[in-house]
Amino acid sequence: MAKITTAREASNIFEILGIKDITTKRQRNNGTTVFELPISTFYGPSNKYPLRFATYEAGYVRNVSEYNSSPYQINKTKKVSTRTSGYAYDTIERILIPSWEERLIYLANFVIKNYYKKTTYLISDYTMGTIKSQYRQAKESRSFEERAKELRNKCQCFVNEMQSDGDMISPDIQVIINGHRYNLS
Repeated sequence: MAKITTAREASNIFEILGIKDITTKRQRNNGTTVFELPISTFYGPSNKYPLRFATYEAGYVRNVSEYNSSPYQINKTKKVSTRTSGYAYDTIERILIPSWEERLIYLANFVIKNYYKKTTYLISDYTMGTIKSQYRQAKESRSFEERAKELRNKCQCFVNEMQSDGDMISPDIQVIINGHRYNLS
């Protein structure tokens, strides 16, 4: 898929993918727009949170999903060298996106790249490995149970055959443990 280059394309993609604008009146008055994806993240069996992103008039684009302890910025970054009182150090600054259209385009490209092109987003490699492992174990367990059932049936057939021939030896079973004989019948 080609990169989205216009706000109209971004809006069309959002509509096609079911990404909703859930901005409140107050947020809109402040220059903020919030979008909710039809994708949820799961933190345990009962903790399901929708993915939400917001664009801000100040130039930021952030993930504002409920599961985050605080919204995190997804703007691109740049390294800035700073010198203060003889000390030099590098810091990371966010590159602000000046217009609403550019923020919408950036968000659309970000969402497609990180949530729709990655097939393992909702189910991580670890989870898929675990699922496959459990499937194999269940399959092996089923085949073990089937083999055990076949063996029980064969044994029962043998016992039935022995009983019908009158060759059946006494059903008493004896076990010797530490030199002591025990009858188990």
